[in-house]
Amino acid sequence: MVLETNIARTFAALSATNEAILYAKSPEQLYRQVCEAAFSSGDFLATAIFLLEPATNMLRVAAGFGDDIKRLRAIDISIAADTPEGTGVCGQAFRDQKTCISNDYLNDRRSLAWREGATVAHIGAAAALPLTCGGRSVGVLLVTQRAAGSITEQVVSLLDRMSANISYALDNFEHEAARKSGERALRRLNRMFGAISATNEAILRAKTKQELYRFVCDAAVHSGKSAATVVLLAEPNSIWLKPVAGTGEIVEQLNRTRFSIDPGNIYGNGICGNAFRTQKACVNSDILNSAQARPWQELGREVGVTAGVALPLTKAGNSIGVLLFLIGKSWASDDEVIALMARIAENVSVALENFDRADEKAKAERQKDRLAGMLEALSATNEAIMRVKSRAELFDAVCHAAVLGGTFTSATLALAEPGEEFLRIVATKGTDYERMRTKRFVISADLPAGRGLTGTSFRTRQPCIINDFLADERTSHWHQQAREDGTRSGASFPLLQRGDRAIGVLLFISRDRDAFTDDLVELLARLAENVSFALDNFDRADEKARTEEQKERLTRMFAALSATNEAIMRAKTRADLYELVCVAASAGGKFTSTTIALPVPGSDFLDNVAAAGPTAETTRNVRLSICADRPEGRGLAGTAFRTRQPCISNDYLADQRVSAFHDIVRGDGAKSGAAFPLMVRGQPVGVMIYLSAERDTFAPEFVELLQRLAENVSFALENFDRADEKTKADERIEYLASHDSLTGLPNRETFNELLRHAIEAAFRHQRQFAVLFIDLDRFKVINDSLGHDVGDILLIEIAGRLRQSLRASDVVARLGGDEFVVILEEAAERDDVERIARDVLSGLGQPSQLSGHECHTTASIGIAMYPSDGVDVQTLTKNADMAMYLAKEDGKNGFRFFTKEIKAQSIERLTLESALRRALDRNQFELHYQPKVDMATGRITGVEALLRWTHPGLGVLPPMQFIPLAEETGLIVPIGRWVLKEACVQNMAWQGRGLPPISMAVNLSPRQFADEHLLDDIDEALVASGMSPMLLQLEVTESMVMRNVPRAVKVLDSIQSRGIRLAIDDFGTGYSSMSLMKQFPIDTIKIDRSFVRDLPNDTEDQAIAQAIISMGKALGMTVVAEGVETAEQEAFLRDHACDEMQGYLFSKPLPSLQMADLLRSAPRMVSPPLQPSAEGPPGKPAPRPNQKNAATGR
Repeated sequence: MVLETNIARTFAALSATNEAILYAKSPEQLYRQVCEAAFSSGDFLATAIFLLEPATNMLRVAAGFGDDIKRLRAIDISIAADTPEGTGVCGQAFRDQKTCISNDYLNDRRSLAWREGATVAHIGAAAALPLTCGGRSVGVLLVTQRAAGSITEQVVSLLDRMSANISYALDNFEHEAARKSGERALRRLNRMFGAISATNEAILRAKTKQELYRFVCDAAVHSGKSAATVVLLAEPNSIWLKPVAGTGEIVEQLNRTRFSIDPGNIYGNGICGNAFRTQKACVNSDILNSAQARPWQELGREVGVTAGVALPLTKAGNSIGVLLFLIGKSWASDDEVIALMARIAENVSVALENFDRADEKAKAERQKDRLAGMLEALSATNEAIMRVKSRAELFDAVCHAAVLGGTFTSATLALAEPGEEFLRIVATKGTDYERMRTKRFVISADLPAGRGLTGTSFRTRQPCIINDFLADERTSHWHQQAREDGTRSGASFPLLQRGDRAIGVLLFISRDRDAFTDDLVELLARLAENVSFALDNFDRADEKARTEEQKERLTRMFAALSATNEAIMRAKTRADLYELVCVAASAGGKFTSTTIALPVPGSDFLDNVAAAGPTAETTRNVRLSICADRPEGRGLAGTAFRTRQPCISNDYLADQRVSAFHDIVRGDGAKSGAAFPLMVRGQPVGVMIYLSAERDTFAPEFVELLQRLAENVSFALENFDRADEKTKADERIEYLASHDSLTGLPNRETFNELLRHAIEAAFRHQRQFAVLFIDLDRFKVINDSLGHDVGDILLIEIAGRLRQSLRASDVVARLGGDEFVVILEEAAERDDVERIARDVLSGLGQPSQLSGHECHTTASIGIAMYPSDGVDVQTLTKNADMAMYLAKEDGKNGFRFFTKEIKAQSIERLTLESALRRALDRNQFELHYQPKVDMATGRITGVEALLRWTHPGLGVLPPMQFIPLAEETGLIVPIGRWVLKEACVQNMAWQGRGLPPISMAVNLSPRQFADEHLLDDIDEALVASGMSPMLLQLEVTESMVMRNVPRAVKVLDSIQSRGIRLAIDDFGTGYSSMSLMKQFPIDTIKIDRSFVRDLPNDTEDQAIAQAIISMGKALGMTVVAEGVETAEQEAFLRDHACDEMQGYLFSKPLPSLQMADLLRSAPRMVSPPLQPSAEGPPGKPAPRPNQKNAATGR
């Protein structure tokens, strides 16, 4: 019963399937309705139709119904027998085209691959029915049932009929589809034939390649019904295909996408890239699902494109682009359509070759015309070279001929600027004249602008040709401009000087690509060579002209040199010299300017003192410096001045040293310059500067002449300096001859002349006048104590005070030393003279600050009146001088008029001086000796030798009567030498008579101390007498040692080193200080008698005496008091620890015999040691036994 039911239901399924077959309009509808009818009418768990997926050999569910359909959609079923998925009923039925049954599905080994899922689904039996179409398997109909063994032979028979009916239906569908496809193919072919016809017509109508591309795309879209057609051309030296024409609604989108010919690029693996590389038609019928079309799939979805055909465009066997058709899938699958599209591409390629042949022919014609024109231009250029008179004319002629002869948009000639990194355009012709004339061509390869045509040809000195301007990387700097002005090719040819040095370029620009063929380049190279040759000719002509001009200039410069020498001889002043030299040099050398500049005192600038030449006014106002830190000082003038060498610049505007002056010389036209130092006694005193309007003016021989000219000017300046120095020297000599060099007062000679004039005037007018002879008091003390420099300062101040004290009409002069004279011409009365003399004394008596010391200076004035005291110069001066000496004897700081008594005294003084000069030779001098006594013991410690003069007529004269005269006349030196020898001899004579050795003190005079032979005199006296140096004590005054302290220290050290003792005589009356006293090797100080005279009554003398004693003790010295005459004085001095005394209280000075008697009768004397003490320091005499120690007070 179950079996019958199963069969019945299978029949019902068969019936429903047949009905579905009748109503199905398409295979897909057939599959769906068959499965639904079979499942709904039959007793099946599921029904499903599996169709072959060709790419994978897998059977995939196309339609199905039932509880098991979900599992069936998920499983893999193969048609390959060698795989587990291909061994089941479906694979076997597909391969065998027979129904395949499995009535025990779960135990059937063929279902092993799906057993797990089948178990879960409770599959008992399954049957697979093959589906065929045109005799080939296309799929299977699978039915499954729950019960095993449920598919009987009757059921199988029914299922076979069902399979056959479905296959029949599929055959019908295929036949109908083939019919419709044939109709569509016919329509497609008709359209493509129409497109071919339209394309051929477009090829015939197109005048240019661009028109051809556009017409072809229009025909393909409008006649062939292509969705879009695009022509893609390969970009030069690139991997990209560029759309150059296109038609269709989606062309804009296509233009935004990319296409490449590089297989390594993502955009190079599509049909366009493959067609370009393989030169074969490439088709993609499923763009949206194709892996190779992945870069364009988004665009395809956006615009609805599903298929495309790419066909190569070739020229001379090489791919140049692609013709791309975007079409439907059916068109892409039609081989005949593809073949027709290929014919269109072939026709386009043939047309392109025809265009190229036409272009080549036209190009050849143009090239022929261009060559003919260039030959004509070459001939015209050669004619111009022979005819032109200047470089500018040559440049214009060459460019004009080149533009006329060749189809160039411009012909340009540019020359190098010295020191610049660019070429300057000197001539340009052509339609691009306005644009080209403003350009500058860079020649440095470091800049992008210097790597193009002109820079490359200039640097390499070889032609540089670029026949595809926009495709050449060297010209990338100008690509944008080239697109704007249409430049497509260019050529640059170097202009060479003497065949090796690049001096410029000849540039040609064309709007045609490949304009510069080998033949044309050869002609243009010949043109550039001819221009270079012409420039060399110009250079040779210029060189010849320069040589001639140089000869002429040298001739003129020799004349200028001669004129300069004449100017040097004629010039009366330096200003004359500068002007004459500049005019002569500028005219002779034809300089734009010749300038002489001198340094401004106290500044680092130069003053343009003279200039000549056309631009002289400009150069006069140019600021020059000698300082290298200033821009104005780094030029020719500053450099020549500093280096003392000529400084030359033969290319002024290219010389960075003179950059500060470039703007000035551009206006004046100067091209070269030179500066020559003016030297006087090896030192620069100025510069001569020349500027010329031509480069390279200053050749070596020219520089040599200009150097000689500068040397001549320098020599003239030295002559002026020598003349100035002589004038100054003459004036100085004249001044010194008439004036005192220290004070500026008239000197003795001038004074005598002035006095002579005064006498003559007074004689004529019968009037009297006065002559004042002024001598400073104690000037010698100040001069000796504080030094000659201080003395000179005092004399200058005294001169000034005299001028202030006197009237303008009075004459003041200095006779020498501290002697001044005054002529009072307008003082006729004695009272007026006295008043003036008192004013002078008052003015001179004011204190002066000299080297930190306050000094009080007085003067003694002698006055002589004309005519009573003399009527000539000599008498008046001598009488005033005598009156002055009388004023000094009156106590100084006063004045005296000349009288007859003064004359007598003066005569007496002259007589005394004369006698003094003969006294030494006549043995009129003798020594008296005054003992020095120890205050504590009363014993004689030594004697002091005192000079006496026994005058034949005046008897014995005391020292104060003749010593000053001897000091003044210089006789004191030989007298002092005699005193020293005589004292030593006398001491040894006393010892020879049995007297003990005694200390002998001898005074040194200031002149004697200053005498350079003093040490020799001392040594000679000691050697001649044989006396021990320890017995000799030399006494000097404070003023003597203070006059020149360094020398005094040196002399005293030398004396002390001989073992001789040293004493300061008249201590307290000079200007010494404690610090200076410590420097001198003194062992004894003597208190001057002026401080002892009023002891013990005068408190001031007490204080001074005590201070001197204390100081001496502190310095370890022996203190001796002079002029002790009373017991009170002795007591005071003894009480205050004075060591020794000397004076009339003990003994007056005695002759040698009497002194010997005194020494013999006196208590035992204290004799000094004859040798230095062993304990004493080196060079220091040992202290005498009676010398008290500073520490013990004894």
